Formats: sequence, structure tokens, C-alpha cells
Amino acid sequence: MLAVLLLLPALAPAGAVAADVKAQSSTQYLWYNDPFQDKTQGDLLQYVKLSATKIDAADRFSAVGYGRVSRQFGSGGETARGDSDDVLGRIYFLYMNYAIPEDRGDVRLGRQFVAVGAGSGTIDGARIDVRNFGPVAISLFGGYDVRFAETSDRTKPGNYLAGASAGGSFFKGNNVEVSYLRKYNESDIVREMAGVHLDQTVLEKIKGYADLRYDLVHGAYGEFLAGVKSVPSSDRMLTLTAEVYSSYPTFDADTIYTAFAVTRYREGLGRVDWIVSSEWTVYGSYTRADYDGPTADVGTVGVRNRSKTVQGLTVNASLDVRRGYPGDLAGFRASADYAFGRKALLAAGVAYDSFQRDSMRDGFNAKKFWAGGSFEVRKNMAVKVRVEDVVTRLFSSEVQGRASVDFGF
Repeated sequence: MLAVLLLLPALAPAGAVAADVKAQSSTQYLWYNDPFQDKTQGDLLQYVKLSATKIDAADRFSAVGYGRVSRQFGSGGETARGDSDDVLGRIYFLYMNYAIPEDRGDVRLGRQFVAVGAGSGTIDGARIDVRNFGPVAISLFGGYDVRFAETSDRTKPGNYLAGASAGGSFFKGNNVEVSYLRKYNESDIVREMAGVHLDQTVLEKIKGYADLRYDLVHGAYGEFLAGVKSVPSSDRMLTLTAEVYSSYPTFDADTIYTAFAVTRYREGLGRVDWIVSSEWTVYGSYTRADYDGPTADVGTVGVRNRSKTVQGLTVNASLDVRRGYPGDLAGFRASADYAFGRKALLAAGVAYDSFQRDSMRDGFNAKKFWAGGSFEVRKNMAVKVRVEDVVTRLFSSEVQGRASVDFGF
């Protein structure tokens, strides 16, 4: 990453003009209880996002960076568990982008997140997107495979990530993409995936879609999703969704997880979303889950109300019921938020779940209570806070929270 940082300034074009630089800062404090040490800990974090445009006269170059600096308090030097009293830094992305003239694509260099249908990751490298040269758009990327550990960055030479995708729309309402991704560890292939995506919209009311991800190293279909989403009424207030999904967990060939036995998971889903009026929205879903033999039935119904009587008040409630493997569950969630104009918001909620595991004789329950709010101090500055308490069979009270100050300039 250091080489990338040193290279970025050299990419600035000759005759560069004064850039338009913007920044967003979020200073956060998190407090919680460490269950291993049974003591309260806190994390002080500083997130910063920077963006620069209009670097050159034609405004083709731009740059974006996002990172975090953190320090943990109260860990007591238990570094074996990943805790540390040191100040830790992490760069999530930092890249320079060049927009090819006539909207023909982009060339991006630096640390960046890359994603295609076959997989995703973060690289220290380059990505080239080419479009509008014909019916097919192409993406190519490659570089060092960025691997974050809990407290360190384990990116190193020998670990690479590369991939490509090609896709286009060949007739009205149609999109097709094929993709490929390969990952190396010490120059050995540890993951190789192929992906296909198809979708077709008919009469602007029905959309069918399918995604397939195949693991070439293990010779297995990793994921498959196919579905139909329909908006049958002319007012588009009712949405019907039907999906089938199947997954078989596969892992990088150099991880210990490949030693564990896994089974294929399948499910069928039906869902209805209905905007009854400007005040009321209701939804419900049913899922049939198959764990390669054992099965479960899962149902959810919910309602959302945006009150006209009390302006600014929104109430949400839902009920979940599960029957089958690996146990039964019944629970509900309820929350409400109230906006004081555009300056302030208060919110609170409760969740309750009752469990009966197949492997346990007695059932148990869990509860969560939470409250939070935000206040806009001025147009580019806001303060937010959230506190929650979780009660389970293991903890009689597990209080944790987060407070933040967000600032843009």
C-alpha cells in the first residue's frame, strides 16, 4: 500500500488546477462489555473520508480515500485476543480515478473494493472498466489481495486477486453478465470462481432474475438464486416476490474451514409487500428452509404506520414464527421514531424472542431494549447516540452503546 500512496501524487496531470476537496469526519465512542474478561471496554474511533474532483481542467481525474484510526480502552493488554492499547490505523480504500472521454469507461489505481458476480474483495492494484464501444461492457482488475486481520493488515506480495466480467443488454429489458475471479496465496491458487447473472423485465411489471456462482477449485455450485418479482397493479402499490435459493459453503483452500464438513442449504421464499395508503404499509413472507434433509418453516408478518395525526411519528411492528430444525422460535419486534422537524430525531424499540432448541430440554428467551437519537447542530454537523440493553440466559444485562459526532467540510 505504501507504494500506491507514493504513486498517487505522480498521477496528477500536468497543469492541474485547484482541486475541489471535500471531507467527512465521524468521531465515535463505543462502550460494551467484553464477555471473555467480564469488564467494560471502550473504543474511540476516528473515521475520515476524503474526495477530490476537478483536479484537472477537463475534470477527468478524481481521488477518494476512506480510513479509520482507533484506540481501545480497558483491554488490560490482553493482546492474545486481539485487543490492544495501541493506536491502530486502517485504510479501507484510497485510489485515483481517470474517466475516459465520451463516457467510455474508467481507469482506477490504488486500494479499492472490487466486485463481480463471481466474487468480491479489496485490492491494492488497478481496475479498468470499458463501455460504450459496442453492446458489451468489460471490467478487468488485479493486484495485491488486501487481507485485514483484527488489528493488522496482512497484505503481502504473493497474495493476489484478479478477475474480469463482461456483460450487456442485448434486447429491451434484458441484462446478461459472465464473470471470473481468482485468488492466490504465496502464488498458489486458493479460490477460483465463475459467475453468471441474467435478468429480464416484461411489460414493466414482471422481472425475472437468476444468479449462479460456481467454485472451480472445489467443483461445486457455491450459490444459486432465481426469482420473479411482480408489480401487478397500475398504481404499483403491491409487490409480489417468489425466490428459490441454494448455497454450498466453500472457503479459500488455505483456510482451516475447509477441514469442516458442510451440507447444502436450500430455501423457497414467497413475499408480499403492500402499500395500503400513505399511512399504512403491510408485508408478510413465508420461507421453506431445507438443511439437506431437516426442514423448517419460517413466517413473518409486519406493519408500518406513518401517522398523519401525529406528524413526524413512525411506528413499526413485526412478528416472526419458526417451526422445525434446529428448533422453534416465536418473537416480535416493535419500534417507533419521532422527528422534530428536520433537526432532531428520537427512536426506541424492543425485541423479544422465545427459543426451544431441539438439543435442549427447556426453552429460553432473549430481550433487547434500545433507544437513540440524533440532532443536527448545524447543516454540516450532527450528533448521534444509541444505547441498548440485551437480556439473555447468559447475561442478565448487557449494556452497550455508541455516540458519534459527524462533521462535513
